[in-house]
Amino acid sequence: MRRGNIVAVIAAAAIGLAAMAPPAVAQSKSKAWTDAVAGAATEGSVVINIPAGNALHDFLAREWTKTFPQIKLEINAIDEATWIQRVRIERDSGKYLWDASMSGSVTAFAMKNSGFVVAIVPELILDDVKDPKLWGGWDRVFTDNEHRYVMATQNFLKMPFYNAKLLAPEKVKAEGTKVFLDPALKGKFVWNDPLLPTSGETFALVMRKLLGDAGLKTFVTEQAVFLPNMMDMVDKMARGQYAVSLGPVMTAMLQRYKDAGLDLDVRPLGNTPAEGAYSNFGGSNLIMMKDPPHPNGGRVFVNWMLSKEVAAGLAKAQTQDSNRVDLASILPAALQPVAGVTYVEPQRESSVDELRAAHDLIKDIRGAMPH
Repeated sequence: MRRGNIVAVIAAAAIGLAAMAPPAVAQSKSKAWTDAVAGAATEGSVVINIPAGNALHDFLAREWTKTFPQIKLEINAIDEATWIQRVRIERDSGKYLWDASMSGSVTAFAMKNSGFVVAIVPELILDDVKDPKLWGGWDRVFTDNEHRYVMATQNFLKMPFYNAKLLAPEKVKAEGTKVFLDPALKGKFVWNDPLLPTSGETFALVMRKLLGDAGLKTFVTEQAVFLPNMMDMVDKMARGQYAVSLGPVMTAMLQRYKDAGLDLDVRPLGNTPAEGAYSNFGGSNLIMMKDPPHPNGGRVFVNWMLSKEVAAGLAKAQTQDSNRVDLASILPAALQPVAGVTYVEPQRESSVDELRAAHDLIKDIRGAMPH
């Protein structure tokens, strides 16, 4: 086949793929988008790393295949510490194997500070995606200090959860912050160990701000039990072994126990800072790799994932609100931020030193405890 015919076939394939895409993607007629899709079709694949969990993986795999069946999406879920080391070794060996990643903020900042990523905004093509007003401004959604390299695609509240069969809602409402230091609840708090890369890690900064150093010492030494395994903690909360949890958002985690017939009444402690609620990005911190193997594929993937229709589907699949301001919250009012209230954001790079200091304080407190 002659070169001119090959180009024509690729262009036709790109147009066909765009027509199968969600409306916002399909309606983009720009040459930049057509060229990117054609280039991605030629490259043939996209390689990404994401946090472990079926919801995100299954959604991306299913919806991408519907939209771009001729471009393979290779989804990996390598744990973040291992992935960082792997990328460093690969790059030291001159290997460039990754196009993009979604991860926790610490991993994303480490990749950025190692010089392994590129600015994201120049890679945005779709009108549906590249307008900063759709995100409430770039400073809002970019969590790195430069506001260029690490983009939080989701934004939702994290908060403690409590078992209303062990702790009366009236008591929770009456005590507010004091509930954390209530002597009657000694040993009744379970915390997904904040000194490990767990769902409880960022609670360290939040609890220090909430209780102060003296209050945090009391909480760590008298009130809390630390568990390294998140699902073990969820199981113990479901079975009524603890009254309050500091870790994952429990609503989705407990569904399988409800489906199995357990009579549960586990509720959010509250959606204000006084009750330990804070703004969280989870594992949604997006980076695009420098010198990627599939530059067009990575560009198409990121624009597709950030488009309104896909972002809405992703929010529903993960039960996490999108950071797009043109999408309404999918969460019940009890899990939504209170209008006008400022929440701690421990996953921003500007909070890294404070978070590390909170971890160090907890380490010192626990190290001084009798064994």
